[in-house]
Amino acid sequence: MQHTILLKDNRRLSDRELLTARSICDEAVEWVQERPEYIRRHGIDPRFALPDANWSYDAPNEFVQLFRRVAEGDRQTLSHMRGLAPVFSGYNLYQVQCSEGLIAADLEFGEELDRQIEVRLNECNEIHVKEWQQLTYRIPRRFIYSPPGMLGEIGHDVDGVIVNNDTCTYQERVNLIYGSGLADWLDRRIEATGEVKICEIGGGYGALGHWFKQAYPEASYTIIDLPESLLFSRLYLSLTRPDVRTSAGFSQAPRGFRFIPNYLAEGLTEPFDLVINTLSMSEMSEFQVRRYAELLKQHWLAEGGLFFEQNQDNRPVGLQCAEDLFADEFPRRLSLKTDGQRYRNGNPNIWSMSPFHLEKRPCPAGCCGPVELIEDLGEFNLVRSSVYWGLRKDLGPTDPLTLEFKDEPPCIFAGTSAEAIKEKVCATARV
Repeated sequence: MQHTILLKDNRRLSDRELLTARSICDEAVEWVQERPEYIRRHGIDPRFALPDANWSYDAPNEFVQLFRRVAEGDRQTLSHMRGLAPVFSGYNLYQVQCSEGLIAADLEFGEELDRQIEVRLNECNEIHVKEWQQLTYRIPRRFIYSPPGMLGEIGHDVDGVIVNNDTCTYQERVNLIYGSGLADWLDRRIEATGEVKICEIGGGYGALGHWFKQAYPEASYTIIDLPESLLFSRLYLSLTRPDVRTSAGFSQAPRGFRFIPNYLAEGLTEPFDLVINTLSMSEMSEFQVRRYAELLKQHWLAEGGLFFEQNQDNRPVGLQCAEDLFADEFPRRLSLKTDGQRYRNGNPNIWSMSPFHLEKRPCPAGCCGPVELIEDLGEFNLVRSSVYWGLRKDLGPTDPLTLEFKDEPPCIFAGTSAEAIKEKVCATARV
């Protein structure tokens, strides 16, 4: 196994960077405070502008608590920001396992944390290293996502890349862009105009934007997000890419990063070459998804732009299947799903208002790997793909990505530790 990258190996924030970060935190707090009045004054529908569904203030996740903690601008907190962002990936980076049932907002720092991380990495991260090696086989270096060693990034060093679960998640998305022919399409747009304009709806903590600016320096990259979430991506991208200009609101940042609170989205009427959404639209309300679709059709795709999205079917947990909603909205669709292919984060698609053609490239699958039944646990099966799954038998197949969901939300456990999954199954059986 390759050597571990721990918190002690991260580059520390300078005093100047800390001042930049605190200014970003202050502005994010102001955006949240000013939101109700802006919505009222401009007649914006609160059903679109306010956090809702999985991102509402009442949702059973740490979204609000994590925002409030990071927004305080404490040096230690900012230096561990990657460990305080599980709401964007569903993965607890420092516990090296699925974030379900874990609390990150009260994370305590200290030397003991690094020792615990090293143990967990050596116990649980090998499966992600193997997946990453499969995902990057014969992929050009330009299309390999490599997270910077700062802000609390941890993992194993493999060929100069810090590899963990999130590295694999973003590498899958980069592979889809590369293998679909979208990467070549963007290169042709740059040859024709000298730049590409990209908009990401829901930028998470900023990882995809970071890769795009490495692979496409000519890109002007806009992120639209809830101001609470925008804090994370703006901090991450401003601190890891200080060489790239940034702006907030409608101010332009040619070949840089621009951050726009979602309640300003209806005022953004310019076209983009590419619009992206991964994961978050299936976590929004249907009203919000359809309003974004209207903005895409009216403005953002108006000049032949493409919309790349990858969203899970969240109907089993009472949320949306964004793919089905988009099928009602857009006349042109290219499904990137391949027979027999399993994806970490739902079916990938490219949508458009006008005909388009992409030349696909051979691309390694990696992703979830073969499904293996490990152990019969009574009412559950213990299954291994890229992680371990505890699957209730009445769901049908043992493949976690082809489950036959029943009327009720299913009882499913996932993680990188087989023993932890077995403990959860046993606890469920006792109840």
